[in-house]
Amino acid sequence: MASPIKNYFVGWRYCVFLGIFILLYIVGILLPLRFTPHYYTYMSRIWNWTEILIMLLALYYIVKTRIFKWRQAITAVLLGAVCLVSLFRDPRTADIITTSICVMVTFYAACQLYEQANIDNTSIHISLSESIRYFVLGTFIAVPLAFLNVMYFSFSRQIHIHNLIHSAIFALKPAIAEEVIFRFFLLAYSYYILGDRVKKHFFHVFIYIILIVPHELLHYPDQFIKSPFFALGMCILNGLLFNLPMAILMKRKNLQMAIGMHWFIDFIRFAAGF
Repeated sequence: MASPIKNYFVGWRYCVFLGIFILLYIVGILLPLRFTPHYYTYMSRIWNWTEILIMLLALYYIVKTRIFKWRQAITAVLLGAVCLVSLFRDPRTADIITTSICVMVTFYAACQLYEQANIDNTSIHISLSESIRYFVLGTFIAVPLAFLNVMYFSFSRQIHIHNLIHSAIFALKPAIAEEVIFRFFLLAYSYYILGDRVKKHFFHVFIYIILIVPHELLHYPDQFIKSPFFALGMCILNGLLFNLPMAILMKRKNLQMAIGMHWFIDFIRFAAGF
């Protein structure tokens, strides 16, 4: 049985990460945008800062483990390269390149942390055909949420059908980047620092908090400035409707299924012109 001191230490390590994130979030909201002209919204600035924070954490564990595996490195590079397709749509070249590097670093670090934690994660070891099958399953699960998401946007803007192929391609970037950086790596990080405690239901709360809360909050910095109560309500609602199902898929199934779900939701949104 783990001692209370060890349990406290585990909780303390979570609090350090979340505390740094909250500090960046507060600074990102309070600091006027004119001081960082590269960013055009508070959301883009805080989002980029958080990606860099998580990448630095991932780099620390890569250096700490000192293990190199070609297959995982190649997969990491391929995933990061796919994210670069957004360069053809989004003028924020530096941010997209940063995100792509974050994907490579966090995916590779996550693979190492899963092994260090003795977790046989199916996301890493299944074949290409199985990966495609899980991806497709994720898209089927996402169907009702994808159309619910479009309905929400249609209340404030009119639907304009965009090129479906382009929408499908560009939806790969947020699906891969967000699931790898904010869930795949942070889940591996949780398994690594929790160790045997991960089997206890009490610690599942910590895992879901770290898989859901930072990612959800990143969508609403600008809204928090305009209407804090509305932003908080949207965080809770979207966290339950969208982030929680993706976090459950990541934890109980695999990365491929979570990416499939995320991809379909964004694909339908892009195709509808939002």
